[in-house]
Amino acid sequence: MEEDMFCYIHEGGQLIKCVGGFVEYQGGRTESMVVSRHMSQSDFVSKLCDALHFDRNSIKLEFTVKFDPSCLLPLHDDAALLKMFRFNEMFCRVYVSSSSEVVEGCIAPNSAPTPIVGSNSAHLLSSGGDPPIDICNDSLTIESYGFSQRCAESNILERDSRLFENSIMGSGHTFPNAFEFCDVVYLMSIASRFRYCFKRNSPKHMTVVCSVNECPWKVTARAIGESNIVQVHTFQNRHNHSLENVAASQPLVRSNRASMLIDDVIRSTPDYQPRQICKDFQRQHGMQLTYLQAWNIKEKANERIYGEPKYYYKLLPWMCERMVATNPGSIIEVRHSSDGHFEQLFVAHSVSIQGFALGCQPIIAIDSAHMSGPYRGALFSATTYDANDSMFPLAFGVMSSENYDDWSWFCKIWRRLLEIRKSLLSRIDILLSFVVFLKCLGLKTTPTITVT
Repeated sequence: MEEDMFCYIHEGGQLIKCVGGFVEYQGGRTESMVVSRHMSQSDFVSKLCDALHFDRNSIKLEFTVKFDPSCLLPLHDDAALLKMFRFNEMFCRVYVSSSSEVVEGCIAPNSAPTPIVGSNSAHLLSSGGDPPIDICNDSLTIESYGFSQRCAESNILERDSRLFENSIMGSGHTFPNAFEFCDVVYLMSIASRFRYCFKRNSPKHMTVVCSVNECPWKVTARAIGESNIVQVHTFQNRHNHSLENVAASQPLVRSNRASMLIDDVIRSTPDYQPRQICKDFQRQHGMQLTYLQAWNIKEKANERIYGEPKYYYKLLPWMCERMVATNPGSIIEVRHSSDGHFEQLFVAHSVSIQGFALGCQPIIAIDSAHMSGPYRGALFSATTYDANDSMFPLAFGVMSSENYDDWSWFCKIWRRLLEIRKSLLSRIDILLSFVVFLKCLGLKTTPTITVT
């Protein structure tokens, strides 16, 4: 199966970029076919035209890639076909248009269509079911104008949860994988104010029902063949709740999925505070959050946008090389354990070293502080004083904790800074050993080394 790719063929419609950042194909028809990753562009066009009865001389083919579904790229040669296969995973999308009508790379402007979660709304079969029943009671909420102001300044519309009521359009709606399907179900529960549970939950077969007894709302989805693509099989979009059920079946707060509602805000306003998140969720979605829940939602949103913090440590070797290359004369050391885990980092920029050599007093203060975050650790620092008696940063280090080994390693690297002032070397070694001893005793005061 790895040699084949599932290909959606869209024809006769328009690709619309919605206000929420989603891309939606409206109008026209959608077909599909399975193609080989090793076929040529000419064979691909021939197979497409034979399957869909097109005249290859009167059509133009374009495709999109997974990381930017809003950009149409011309499919005109073997190199373009290779890019389509390489930068899409289990499936790809090809857009067919008349060669005399299409402007290359053009996407229809947005006239305020409704964003649809799940980037494949073109190949849907209408469910024919009843529209969802509004089971929420409007109540007074805490008004928050900060979010609206930020949206106005950054051209981002508020993501009202009601936009997700019809995220699943019916039988035949497909999703790239089970995770995106679960995300959509959660957003629908927020929009319609109900709680759900899984009767069956696996990547290949999922059954979701409303948590209220005898409520007919239900959706089932299954994987297509051996691929990760999930297709909705049955969808009953109707609730039967009493007033007591409405009060007892409010949606659960799941930080990893609720974070999708604030992704755009975090991108435009990184200092979005948890208390503001609480107010905005109450105003927009009718959900009351605790401070801890809002904090977790913000952390999950940051992970979705920037990746998990543990992956940042993999960039340290590259960052160290770049700092040395762009700041010649800097002293930068990083050390890892035998199994590749980060242990110690020392950084002294060349400008700090030159300033210490040219105009600072022969006084150096070292200190440390515990760091917060998922991996804790300790931040070591060495500071001196300039001619105006102002603090002048000299070096810093990131260590696993405050212990003898870490202090010894920090002072050993730090001693190299003193080689530029050789008159200090003969008197500094004994003091360094004494400082390490004091720090390991847990003194809260900052040791100061003074050489006159």
